[in-house]
Amino acid sequence: MLKRRYWFLFAALFIFLFVSGCSNEKETGQTESKNNLILITGDTVSEKGGCVLASRFAPGDKIVFRMNAINPDTGLQMENAKLQVHLSTGEVLDMVYGEHPPGVENAAKFWTAAYPVTKDTPKGKLEYYVTAEAGDRKGEFRPFNVEPSLLMIVDEKAAGSGSQGQQQGNANQSGNKNGGSQEANLEPNNVVNVEAVNFAFNKDKYYVKAGKEVTIHLTSKEGTHGIAIPDLNVSIDEPNGTVKFTPTKPGEYEMVCSVFCGAGHGDMKATLVVVE
Repeated sequence: MLKRRYWFLFAALFIFLFVSGCSNEKETGQTESKNNLILITGDTVSEKGGCVLASRFAPGDKIVFRMNAINPDTGLQMENAKLQVHLSTGEVLDMVYGEHPPGVENAAKFWTAAYPVTKDTPKGKLEYYVTAEAGDRKGEFRPFNVEPSLLMIVDEKAAGSGSQGQQQGNANQSGNKNGGSQEANLEPNNVVNVEAVNFAFNKDKYYVKAGKEVTIHLTSKEGTHGIAIPDLNVSIDEPNGTVKFTPTKPGEYEMVCSVFCGAGHGDMKATLVVVE
């Protein structure tokens, strides 16, 4: 009877150790798989006008790839990661880690690589993907296969069509029910105070008068931001700055954040309305 009891105890101990070993092996495998990943996010911008989000580029433009590499276990940036951009042309670009804009206190840090578009760059879709490595960790980023996310190389005429001229036409056609200009009912102020937070400006539209000097003051109340008005070649690349210029043509001009400020960067848009 005693031998039988010892046999049962031995069998129970053996089953317990076997199950524990399998469980530990499974958990270890899951941990190793989880710890080998790098999360990559990013976008592409045009260097003209102060790094404005763009997907269509023409000869003379410079495509700037901006990426971030995150440890998914900790949510922290992996500063030691090596990132590369792989183009469908066969070229591979090494990305450089640093703060943007350089020299600005508390500026955002991420990886960038620039690609100049020349007359010899093939027209049409320019496909790319980004890889990241840090020790045993690896990651890969591919843009969504939809038109706004795909890079297109176009000729100079196609790149410039439908921008400023179209915006001016829309501005001239906009009006109220009485047939008057909607902008005429709003008092333009050529001293514009823009306040920026994550991830919005304090107004959707800012009204100024054509032919008179405009002063824009930017104050970043939350996060690090900038301003770019590409069609007027106006930009502020520091979180608290001022720019002066004189718009000559009435119309609506898109204003965007020129500093990569996080996940909502692409939503930071407003309109500068120039009235007669």
